Amino acid sequence: MTDAEMRQRLAEYMESDITLMPRLVAVEVRLSSDTAVRHRYDVVLIDEEGSETSVKFRDRCSRLMYIYTLLHPQGYQRRAAAANDYQELRQLFSQLYFADSEALVRTIESTGYDHFVSHYVAQARKAVRQSSPLASSFAIDYPQAHNGKLLIPFVAQGGTVIIDPSLSRH
Repeated sequence: MTDAEMRQRLAEYMESDITLMPRLVAVEVRLSSDTAVRHRYDVVLIDEEGSETSVKFRDRCSRLMYIYTLLHPQGYQRRAAAANDYQELRQLFSQLYFADSEALVRTIESTGYDHFVSHYVAQARKAVRQSSPLASSFAIDYPQAHNGKLLIPFVAQGGTVIIDPSLSRH
């Protein structure tokens, strides 16, 4: 192995070593700058050097559940989101997508509320964890660890959350 090859391998090893990566210090929900996307808001993880990593959600409902959880720093009981015919979820869905929330209600009712929450929270966890190897505390945690509440540990522990002002009134 040549000296250049060894240096290249060492550089690759150091890039993938999570102990050498700058830690994540904030999560931000901001208006999307890309007009070609089907969502209005991006979820971005910010590290201590100021670098940003967008979370790539596969679908609308996983983004909805993640942002809904961000807006409840101390967590929420599953059933609280179902209150008043899913009123809070419906309002947030309409804000996020400028779409009629009836599509959301049809999805919930076709799958059943418990399955809906389980499935889309799992999809949100997967999207966050795939965005960075350091993002585990930014994912929605398992409710069994928090007396049945869905929450994001980083947020519950007072981590920095930046919410676009247009969503903060939610």
